[in-house]
Amino acid sequence: MAEVFLAADVGGTFTDLVLVDAEGRLFLDKLPSAETGSGQGVLEGIARLTARAGIGPGDLDLFVHGFTVGTNAFLTRRGARAALVVSEGFRDVLLIGDQMRPELYDLRIQKPAPVISRAMTLEVRERLDAFGQVVTPLTDAEVERVVEAVAALAPQSVAIALAFAYLDDSHERRLAAALEARLPGVPVYLGSRVNPQIEEYPRANTTAVAAYVGPVVGGYVERLAARLKQAGVAAPLRLMRSDGGVATPRAAIENPAHMLLSGPAAGVVAGAALAAAVGRPDLVTFDMGGTSADFSLILGGRPALVPARHVAGQPLRLPALDIETISAGGGSIATVDDGGALKVGPQSAGAVPGPACYGKGGEAATVTDAAVVLGLLAPDEFLGGEIPLDPALAEAAVRRTVAEPLGLAPPEAAAGIVAVAVANMVQAIRKLSVERGHDIRRFGLVAAGGAGPLYAGLMARELGMAEVLVPPYPGLFCALGLLQSDLRHATQRAWRRALAKVDEAALGEALAPLAAELTEALATDGILLADRHLVFEADLRALGQFHQLQVPLPAPGAAGWWSAAALAEAFHAAHERAYGHADPSAPVEFVNLRAYGLGRLPRPEIPAPASGGAPGQPAATRPVLLERARGYEATAVWRRADLVPGQTLAGPAIVTQRDSTTVVLPGQHLTVHPTGVLRVTV
Repeated sequence: MAEVFLAADVGGTFTDLVLVDAEGRLFLDKLPSAETGSGQGVLEGIARLTARAGIGPGDLDLFVHGFTVGTNAFLTRRGARAALVVSEGFRDVLLIGDQMRPELYDLRIQKPAPVISRAMTLEVRERLDAFGQVVTPLTDAEVERVVEAVAALAPQSVAIALAFAYLDDSHERRLAAALEARLPGVPVYLGSRVNPQIEEYPRANTTAVAAYVGPVVGGYVERLAARLKQAGVAAPLRLMRSDGGVATPRAAIENPAHMLLSGPAAGVVAGAALAAAVGRPDLVTFDMGGTSADFSLILGGRPALVPARHVAGQPLRLPALDIETISAGGGSIATVDDGGALKVGPQSAGAVPGPACYGKGGEAATVTDAAVVLGLLAPDEFLGGEIPLDPALAEAAVRRTVAEPLGLAPPEAAAGIVAVAVANMVQAIRKLSVERGHDIRRFGLVAAGGAGPLYAGLMARELGMAEVLVPPYPGLFCALGLLQSDLRHATQRAWRRALAKVDEAALGEALAPLAAELTEALATDGILLADRHLVFEADLRALGQFHQLQVPLPAPGAAGWWSAAALAEAFHAAHERAYGHADPSAPVEFVNLRAYGLGRLPRPEIPAPASGGAPGQPAATRPVLLERARGYEATAVWRRADLVPGQTLAGPAIVTQRDSTTVVLPGQHLTVHPTGVLRVTV
């Protein structure tokens, strides 16, 4: 029986929705995001799309959702009032941090404040040593004292991160049980569950972040689930994780730190699918919306996954797709500082009031206003005409806030705004690729998001990249990626052993509980045995090193799965790729074991855009300023729906569609791929 699939991706400015019905028809929608955390835009979009498809909300079979509620709460410091319980002597663990400096020689550097303050941090008298042996027992009287002290703080959530609890979590579990009994309804997050790994500060901070965003994420998920039920939606709800998989509401609430980068992750999943479709395995995904721009690498057709990353200067040590995010979106505000320098972002006009050209009260000049002044966007065609743009308001904002302070004409000022925004995004790509040893010239640039195809040609030309690839529905790229994701669980354990002293039996015994945990989780989620897949990895390092590298492990139990020599060789090869050198004679040790449980979900076939038989013709021409030296010039405007596979266009040209606009610069050439992807050679 055919199924009906729905995906919704909520961004800071727009909410994107995709529906594939039982007949394989594709329905798309994009509407302004409602108040953050309300879910109202999702409900409105579902009503609109199901009505267009001629079905009811109850006919949906699967609903996959990506959101930025947790990210926004963390970045804007609007998370929960959380308390932190640590071992005696560790009250300042979040303040001290790890002493790593983002800018080594900047004497004025300010470390970000912890998400849980010292005043909300309590010490407990207990202690384990580095081997997991009890040094100071945790008494019943101490448990009672700590619980009452926590209750007096009236927290909305509690994080517990005790020293060496990753070796023995019994003290953390006793405290958690007592706190849950004393504070019913207040979620408690344990470091031994959130991040059971060595290094006190990253583990404590990751657990603190989980507690900080947990009530926000949990509240949003519970409210959305309730509202979906009221609207008649009975389909299972699946939520995008930071690592490119999806989670059930239960799993998302248990460890909300996995949801911190939910928003942009789906775009990377969609990028991997596009890489396979067009036969270009090495890509940079670029998704530019109204508030931010997200970048990631696809290497060999696979998204890059990292075991940890920093978000707003703070360590988050959980698996995540390697995504670089900067404040560069259509709503990014342009300003001139006291020294006369033009800056774009990080402030954004968002959806409300939005850019000045929206006519909703915005007065600051934004990147979108600059695009209107330059003629890149047609005022009466933005979002299919649903949001008409006012060019007079756009020019007035650019003139008042940028052109006059700099003594420029509005078109020159608008071109400067775009140039600064492009420079910021080019630097983000260099940081992700060139600074890591990749030759960016052999990469293609996937241009997604409502604003991505507008500026991708400029960025690719600046970087010398091979080509730009514009997917059929760039403005809904993340929403489409949601429908190509599988359910995912992750677990790990600290396991420090010299590789030379490990044998097949020891490693198999260490991996067995991880496999059992994931198998139980997938079974609880209703994943059939045939749709389950377990993946294992080890964090390895050379003896004496501080940093470790992730190396894949064969599935335990398979014939000939264990080879210490092969594993050492794989580590040294990974070291060579990462650092440009390796010492094959160096002894290797295990640091952590990781396991991932994947549950395959049903997924629809995304139909290619319909195309006519004969190549289309330009729908219009309009004056566009693409290069300052050329000034405004009459530029052909094409409807994307009129283009057919194999058709080619020479720049300058503009290709319009409801969810985005593609710019082809002078000297560039566009070819329509059989999949409907636009390939723009630079």
